[in-house]
Amino acid sequence: MASSKKRRRKLNVFRALLLALLVLVMVLVGAGAGFTIGVIRTMPDWQPDKLQMAMTTFIYDKDGQLVEELHGEQNRIIVPLEQIPGDLQNAVIAIEDARFHQHYGVDLKAILRALWINLRSGSIREGGSTITQQLAKNAFIEKPERTLKRKIQEALMALKLERTYTKEEILESYLNIVYLGPGTYGVEAASRLYFGKSVSNLNLAECAMLAGLIQSPANYDPRYHEEAAKNRQVQVLNNMVKYGYITPEQAEKAREQKLEYREAATTKAEKFPYFIDAVIDEAGRLLESQGIEAAELYRGGLKIYTTLDPKIQAEMEKVYADKSNFPTSSSDRLVESAMVVLDPTTGEVRGVVGGRDYTTRRGFNRAIQAERQPGSTIKPLVVYGPALEKGYPPAFVIDDVPVTFPGTPKPFSPVNYDGRYRGLISMREAVRWSVNIPAVKMLNTIGIDTGLEFGRRLGLPLKDEDRNLALALGGLTTGVSPLQMAAAYGAFANQGIYITPHFVTKITDRNGQDLLVNKPQRREVMSEQVAYLMTDILETVVMSGTGTNAQIGRPVAGKTGTTSLPDTPEFKGLNGQKDAWFVAYTPELVGAVWMGYDQTDAKHYLKNVAGGGYPALIWKKVIGAALKGQPVKDFPRPGGIIYADVDAKSGLLPSDLTPKEFIVKEIFTQNMLPQKISDVWFQAEVCTTSGQLASPNCPDVTTGVFLKRPDGYNGPVKPEDAFLEAPAEVCTLHGGGDDSMMGQVSICTDPRHNGELILANIPEPGESGGCPSQYIKHVKLPPEKTPTQYCNLPDHQISKDTSGSGNQETGPPAPNLTAHLEVGPNVSQPKVILRWELPEKGDFLFSIERSSQGSNRKSLAIVKDTTYTDTSVKPGFTYRYRVIALEANSKSGTPSNEVTIAIPRR
Repeated sequence: MASSKKRRRKLNVFRALLLALLVLVMVLVGAGAGFTIGVIRTMPDWQPDKLQMAMTTFIYDKDGQLVEELHGEQNRIIVPLEQIPGDLQNAVIAIEDARFHQHYGVDLKAILRALWINLRSGSIREGGSTITQQLAKNAFIEKPERTLKRKIQEALMALKLERTYTKEEILESYLNIVYLGPGTYGVEAASRLYFGKSVSNLNLAECAMLAGLIQSPANYDPRYHEEAAKNRQVQVLNNMVKYGYITPEQAEKAREQKLEYREAATTKAEKFPYFIDAVIDEAGRLLESQGIEAAELYRGGLKIYTTLDPKIQAEMEKVYADKSNFPTSSSDRLVESAMVVLDPTTGEVRGVVGGRDYTTRRGFNRAIQAERQPGSTIKPLVVYGPALEKGYPPAFVIDDVPVTFPGTPKPFSPVNYDGRYRGLISMREAVRWSVNIPAVKMLNTIGIDTGLEFGRRLGLPLKDEDRNLALALGGLTTGVSPLQMAAAYGAFANQGIYITPHFVTKITDRNGQDLLVNKPQRREVMSEQVAYLMTDILETVVMSGTGTNAQIGRPVAGKTGTTSLPDTPEFKGLNGQKDAWFVAYTPELVGAVWMGYDQTDAKHYLKNVAGGGYPALIWKKVIGAALKGQPVKDFPRPGGIIYADVDAKSGLLPSDLTPKEFIVKEIFTQNMLPQKISDVWFQAEVCTTSGQLASPNCPDVTTGVFLKRPDGYNGPVKPEDAFLEAPAEVCTLHGGGDDSMMGQVSICTDPRHNGELILANIPEPGESGGCPSQYIKHVKLPPEKTPTQYCNLPDHQISKDTSGSGNQETGPPAPNLTAHLEVGPNVSQPKVILRWELPEKGDFLFSIERSSQGSNRKSLAIVKDTTYTDTSVKPGFTYRYRVIALEANSKSGTPSNEVTIAIPRR
């Protein structure tokens, strides 16, 4: 019975593996066959003997109405191979297809080499397409794609082309069809565009530059990307040497040759040409970002939907065609101007004018490509905007008096454009009248890096080299364009949201299928409260400041700006401007206007042209017409905004002494509202006859209220509010007694003495310190009226010099002390950072001394470092510091200079 059972066969592993392998091979063969059939069945309907020409692309405005057509044929000029220089033919072969004369349409070696390079780099660094494959793609494929199937189809067509045409015919067709820039196909059109001459007249250097464009005309355009184009030219020349077309000496000579670019004049007046140029530029970049060649703009039959508002654009061109809207130009050159109008809620550009005359297709568009100094229009973007963000309210007071900041190579002493010094003014008033000194002081207070970072958030191309106080006045390394300024101001109008400005909303293929939908970047750059506060300040500029010419009967917020002529010998003795700006917005639109000469020199500069003049009037005409008939809108006010009365001279709550004329209503957020009472006013008795501080002998005395400036000022120029200060001298008319009995004494008039007669501390030889010279007044008083009390202010005390003489030790060198205050309304604890330097090295210790109101100097610490941070300071106090250099093995010491730091009140 057991023998009758079937014996179970054991599984043979080898047979199983063989069976699986056979199944896998069959699957792969089937898949390969299916793929091959798919490639063949989806081949384009093409005829090798009929090269395909470009299809028209259509451009539409924001409402979908046709605006312009782009015809590829318009800028293609066919030339025979005999008219194309051999250097250009060889340059193209050397950089695009080195084995062109050896392969039969497909170069397997090039494909394998490109595959190896791309695998090693982890990205697409090199392609393997031959010139024949590129010709097939450009001539017969409607929608080029970077897929394996499409590459195989290109290869099959290339093999067929090689059987149909000679190598010379293929090269000639390729050089006449290849895309070389916006609207430019073929080497003849490209030669005329970039060099202003026929291709037959190009030299070796120009041939190499032209050949280098083929890979990416947008990135290697030598007019806008000179460095990248030069590097590409060098690569082409190196390849020509490598493959034996030229000698190293010829390549070196071509590398050193400086090329001149000339643009051909347009022969046809386009509709809205500056806007169309901007659309072409942006659409080309968008297509290339999706792996689609920019050449499709002129041959792909695309539909480009834009942000254009024809009504606004037409009004802009009408205004710019009227000479009366511009100042008188020089006889040989126009005063130029450019303008951008965009919707701040979307970032969509509604209109653009890049110059007063459009003479060159795809020429220089000042509205987008210019780099001009923005002048005072930058103040809200790098000074007052970030100051508001740090918690400084519009009522914050800054002293507009002459000031000098240390700097390299020379100190920086900003001046006001009108030569006036207004004294204690609020942030709002400083913006209203575009006062320079408060802007520089404010930037110094908040920190240059704070202003730089805020401006970059708003899209300004600020560089590290701009990290200096001149940033507050628009002194930039390069400059900005009207488009960048309009977009930056748009963030204020859009409740703190910055949107990248753009001209294109979407692009479809000829069948209406979306190729791309443009979704610009949106980012919150400030709170809506900060944006509203800045808008409220800028409304003052237009209502009653430097921008009144822009009033259009509806809410407008804006800023004027001008830049001075360079401080160079060429402009010595000339009075004029280099640039004039006006940037402003309504709730619906924002516009930026620039005016000036393209090249400023001693014969070409603006004369008596301010941003509030011609630029503001241009803005008014364009925006006024654009919004005509539309309902008036107010800027939307966010929550958390309050109003309160403040003292205009302190920014604090009014005191009982604050004169009524200096009580103003100001806007705040809840956190900004001041909590302290103003302390800048005091009472003093004045002789009614002499107007000087009353002496005991004055028969008629009145009590007046006077301004006590927080910080003194130096120099011969007094601020305009100096008349509010108490008299500096005691009455000399009623000093009493005989003049012969009068004696001259020195009085300290520091406001902290509240008008009391106090003798000044004047150092003798060998002493230092004492009352500052600006507070010392020499008066004549009778003996019985001469005060006996000397100034007891801690910072006015006299100290003995520690330096010896004769054979005594000279002691260590005097340190050079500087101080920096880190403080802000949102900083919990202010701190003072001290740093000092010595002219020579040595083994020294340093004693840090500090004094404040009502206290003598005290030593805070003894250190070996050359820096110290004092965190024990209090808001509302003024501190004076000095550092004593001590020799470690002796008692001799040398004091540094003294620095004063005032801690702002919260």
